[in-house]
Amino acid sequence: MHDWMLKGFARKPEKERAKKGGLLVYRAWGGSSSEWGSGFFSLEKPKSVLDAELRYNIADWGNKIHFVSTFKIKEGFEYYIGPVAHGKADLSIPATQVYITSPFFSQVDKPGSFEILKHDFYVISQEGNA
Repeated sequence: MHDWMLKGFARKPEKERAKKGGLLVYRAWGGSSSEWGSGFFSLEKPKSVLDAELRYNIADWGNKIHFVSTFKIKEGFEYYIGPVAHGKADLSIPATQVYITSPFFSQVDKPGSFEILKHDFYVISQEGNA
C-alpha cells in the first residue's frame, strides 16, 4: 500500500502549484478535529454535514463535522490533488481532495471566519461517541 492510500486518496495524487491569485480550498471540521487540521482540504465547499461526509469520508478520520472554513493556498505553493477513496459499496459522492504538506500554516491564508454547516446528519465516531 502506498503512502497516498493511507492519506485517503483513491490513487496517486497529482502535484500542482497554486496559480496567480491563489486557490480557494475548504475544510469541514468539528469535535476534536481542529479548524486548521492536518493539511487536508477540498475544492468544493460542502453545503451540509451529510454532503461533507458523503464526499470526503470525514468521520472515518475522527472528524465530527460541525463547521466549514475557507482557506486560500498562496500563489506558487505546491499541493497534491486527487480523488477521495471510497468503499466499493457505499453511497458516497465522487470528490477531489487537496493535501498540503507541513508546514501548511505558512502556505495558506484564512480569509474570514468559519461557518456552521447545516446539520442534516449526525456523525458518530468509530468509538461510538457522538
